[in-house]
Amino acid sequence: MSDLVTLTGLDWAEFAEHYWDKRPVLIRGVQPVPFVAEEVFAAAVRAQESSYDGHRAPNAQFTVERTQQGDRLELLPTAADDTFDRYEQRLAERLGDRGYALIVSGFHAFDRGLWSREREFFAGLWEQVGLPLTGAITTMFHGNYDHSPVGVHKDRFATFMFGLRERKRMRFWAERPWSEPVSSVVDYARFVPESFAVEVEPGDLLYWPAGYYHVGENCGRSPATSVNIGVPRDEHKVEYELEDLLADLDPHLLVSSTARLDLLAQGITAPARVTAPDLNLAAELPDALRQALRACQEQSFDARVDEVSRQRWCAGGFEPMPC
Repeated sequence: MSDLVTLTGLDWAEFAEHYWDKRPVLIRGVQPVPFVAEEVFAAAVRAQESSYDGHRAPNAQFTVERTQQGDRLELLPTAADDTFDRYEQRLAERLGDRGYALIVSGFHAFDRGLWSREREFFAGLWEQVGLPLTGAITTMFHGNYDHSPVGVHKDRFATFMFGLRERKRMRFWAERPWSEPVSSVVDYARFVPESFAVEVEPGDLLYWPAGYYHVGENCGRSPATSVNIGVPRDEHKVEYELEDLLADLDPHLLVSSTARLDLLAQGITAPARVTAPDLNLAAELPDALRQALRACQEQSFDARVDEVSRQRWCAGGFEPMPC
């Protein structure tokens, strides 16, 4: 039996009361639309073409059939492609009828128009349930793959999926369908009878809570495009707040949950305005982190907390804001 509810309109108060953290819901033809194809394509290009400290940011993942193409940059979208249609045409000439998947992470920070539209759309939800403790994530999925490269899995995020181009099927299990000690399963045909599925058309918004196991499937051979918003709900760690307090969030570091702490470990100091009065530096802390904390002692830690709070409210749940 399907847990899914289908609606023809979105009211955030009703959604928060009946569906948030409870069950999947599909809103047909949601208005206003949170994403448009032109902005999504432009943001995806800028995200995967960006670099940090001379190194290309690993925002994009490309898979042909089941093989990741880490060194084939010519398969990623470029500004010269201009649109999804031209990009798909170029890939068809290179790949033929082989299935492919393009996943671009953290791309909301690379287009101000897209970020503004997204921020305004979800403002009504935050009024009901509060801002995420750490920022929501924005991920684009594009391709004609049979199913998501990672297979059936569960996230720590509650997810909103907006259908942008062509139809896409999401398949769900309310509980983990296997008993083996693994986090995901790629070959899941034997579990399909226990699942329920929903087809998402362009303009539809699908929501599912963090507890559901799921996998994305294409409905045909035409490449489909969707944008997922992940709102953290489970497995929250104190280190996420520590990162916010010690180092400003940079768009190029969105793809790694530990990137900013890694920078500190390499000797990058925290912002000089951060402070930790009367802080007893533990001997077991790494030297670089201990030095960074010591460099903050002359300023007001409360001021840094206030600044991070203001940044979070201004970002509207989607950090960092575009430069």
